[in-house]
Amino acid sequence: MIPRKLQTIIAFFLILCCLVTNMVVSEKISEKSRKSDMKDFGGDQDLIKKAFLFGQIQNVTSSPEFSTFEPVNLRILFLQPVQFFHVINGVPITFVNQERGFIGNDRFVFGSFKVVLPITSNHLAVMNTTMGTIVLEIYEDKMPNTSANFIRLANEGFYDGLVFHRVIDDFVIQGGGYYPNGTENESPYGPIDLEINPEVHHLDGTIGMARTSDPDSATSQFFIDDGAQRFLEPGGSDPNGYAAFGRVVIGIDVVRAIASVETMTKYGNMEDWPVDDIIIESITIVGST
Repeated sequence: MIPRKLQTIIAFFLILCCLVTNMVVSEKISEKSRKSDMKDFGGDQDLIKKAFLFGQIQNVTSSPEFSTFEPVNLRILFLQPVQFFHVINGVPITFVNQERGFIGNDRFVFGSFKVVLPITSNHLAVMNTTMGTIVLEIYEDKMPNTSANFIRLANEGFYDGLVFHRVIDDFVIQGGGYYPNGTENESPYGPIDLEINPEVHHLDGTIGMARTSDPDSATSQFFIDDGAQRFLEPGGSDPNGYAAFGRVVIGIDVVRAIASVETMTKYGNMEDWPVDDIIIESITIVGST
């Protein structure tokens, strides 16, 4: 006789397979129907994609046609192309109500939805490290100057072979300035002016520019937030704040793994340097999202 717990797991797996299959079939909607949905919601400023959502949410607001919620711990699977995201919090999501998913009384989402996303032409940065791959969306639309500096350096191979030299659990992983032997790699383009956009926040997985106490001193070094670090925004630990210019879309688990490694002081006064070097093998800038 199959144990009840195993029966529950099997039933859940079958439901999941069924819903994902339905997603694939439903993806074959006509372009005419898709444009109609977009027109109903807000014209060419929005894109509606089929998605499978599984996880918890909060702060739900609803209308007859659309609902919006804030993720708490949500997994999102987009098909065609296949994209898998794990959203912790901070970015509201809107979806069309008439799909097959449901929202439980405890704000638990499960099922297939049409998710409404803003259209973007931003590029992705595929960061290959010795501990795994991190994919980030670079906010060229909101942070053009900072993004251009990062993309230029990445395209020229500047970051290849550098390490994450400052790693602090539940804070940041920082890299883009040193080789494993402690030698500094300086940007050939010098510092850039501090760029701040009030719409871009230091959320979990946000990538930002490291700098000195001089607001306009950032060059090549960047950090990725391990958990939301809102005190890095203007008026927090520094009145000017730190430039945030993108966010992890795939690989937050890699960020977590890097953040949790053992560290030590190396090369005289370099604190929080991983005992075993974590190397950035390459950063490749690819197509738009």
